[in-house]
Amino acid sequence: MQIIHRISISSTPEIRGELAALGVIVGASGLVTFEVDEAHEAWSALRQWIAKSGAADIVSTKFSERELAEASWFALEPGWHHGYPQPIEAHFGYRDATYAKASFCEQCGIGLEQKAPFQMKSEPRWGRNGILQLYWVFDEFFVTPEVWSTVFNPNGVGCRPVLDVDGTELKTVVQLVIQEQVGVVVMGLEVERCARCERVKYFPVTRGAFPPLASEPPTRMAKTREYFGSGASAHKGVLVSREVARALAAEKVRGALVRPVRER
Repeated sequence: MQIIHRISISSTPEIRGELAALGVIVGASGLVTFEVDEAHEAWSALRQWIAKSGAADIVSTKFSERELAEASWFALEPGWHHGYPQPIEAHFGYRDATYAKASFCEQCGIGLEQKAPFQMKSEPRWGRNGILQLYWVFDEFFVTPEVWSTVFNPNGVGCRPVLDVDGTELKTVVQLVIQEQVGVVVMGLEVERCARCERVKYFPVTRGAFPPLASEPPTRMAKTREYFGSGASAHKGVLVSREVARALAAEKVRGALVRPVRER
């Protein structure tokens, strides 16, 4: 496992000098970005520099082939986002069109329950990808009908249609239907409690494996009961079994990543 930090900061002579002293050479002007592994010999000093300088720090994890091969469950994470849910994009119109909001809290984002098909502006521009997430919707995945039939349908995962804003069913995309929910072991996770509704969510997992499952799901794809996110954004984690992860790899499906779930 490698913990990798993607650091971004505006370059100045002072910044360049400080980084050069730590063994990092960056460009002469503008916004500069570099990556550093926590195994780097200067990581301890770089960590202090990041805190002092206020540089943007995005953390990711690269898992070994052995870690991936030994995992029984994985968190499914987006490799890209494509488009915004419709309608009335500028005012989050998809919430009223797609979700029941009886339990929804606008302050923390918890509580939306899907009641109708998602809407997109038009057929997705898939390119070489076969699975996607929409911006703002971090616990639903959309795939081509071919990916559903070869990967998800054989593993017992259903699908539902996606519509355009006129109500016409799109032909090149379906939404995966994830009905089962499972709890995760939340000990050690950073928690955020909503001041309005008092419900809790946990910060997204970017470092290391996903938390262990409290029990084994009876299906090969599930969501967490717990919410993750920060501020006004909240979503449930999406989990897939080893069989689904291997099918995605065998079919060379692009557009999503997997994070091993830690064993209890």
